[in-house]
Amino acid sequence: MNIPVDIFRLSPDTPIPEYKTTGAVAFDLAVIESKPIEPGQTVFFETGLVVCVPEGHALILASRSSNAKKQIGLANGIGVIDQDYCGPNDQLYLAVRNFGAETYVVEKGERIAQGFIIPIAKATFRLVDKPASPDRGGFGSTG
Repeated sequence: MNIPVDIFRLSPDTPIPEYKTTGAVAFDLAVIESKPIEPGQTVFFETGLVVCVPEGHALILASRSSNAKKQIGLANGIGVIDQDYCGPNDQLYLAVRNFGAETYVVEKGERIAQGFIIPIAKATFRLVDKPASPDRGGFGSTG
């Protein structure tokens, strides 16, 4: 299923996100600047994109699997982009952390993250008097 997603490029040389294979479930996002990341440091990188997530969906950003070889990754694990984060200054940034022991230089145009457009169901919360299930024993109860 294809769903239209509006994007705005802040610069004409900003790479447009793309699915690299016909079977890809996520599209790649590149950065538009080069910067070094020292060991243990987190650096924010511009993507040059404003992505207007369709109503009823979210954009989930994850680190590309090849980042493990580079010993870098998204500092927050994943990024969650809401459907109302679509103003003229709502550029996507990637917080990249160097988990390695040596400086890593991220190059302009390097694909760092991958994005998933997923449907979202919103919860309606109800306050109840007690939980519906019997106690399982708490955190780690299944071993």
